[in-house]
Amino acid sequence: MEKLTVPEMTSSNYFIWALKMKAALSLKRLFSVIENKKPVGLEGKALSDWSTKNDDAVSYVKLSVSDEQALQYANEDNAKTLWEKIKSNFTGQAEDRKIEAGNELHNLRLCENEKISNYIARARGLATKCASLGLDVTERELAI
Repeated sequence: MEKLTVPEMTSSNYFIWALKMKAALSLKRLFSVIENKKPVGLEGKALSDWSTKNDDAVSYVKLSVSDEQALQYANEDNAKTLWEKIKSNFTGQAEDRKIEAGNELHNLRLCENEKISNYIARARGLATKCASLGLDVTERELAI
């Protein structure tokens, strides 16, 4: 398999980071430990397998955060809890973030010398950000 690249998570790129990290963890068959709590009653090989997957997922996530973010999560050793903490830090104050994302999309303008393909990609990225915050953007709204 080719090398997977996930952008380093910074204070400004959570949504694209989460999208790519989820894809990378899914390809490595590790996202299940982020989606689900540790099953009750695991023993022997099943417990060992779950622990290995959890440790691997935690490592991948921690290695992909910026230095400024790393210390916030240094002591977390459960993949699901780590993922939820990161998510809550960036999607907290959801109503404010929805308003900001909606305004950002509505105020989007083509920059001087910008290729139309880059402009469309920025618009779609903002629409994805809005959707992840629970703000539905129709194709018609995006076109406008």
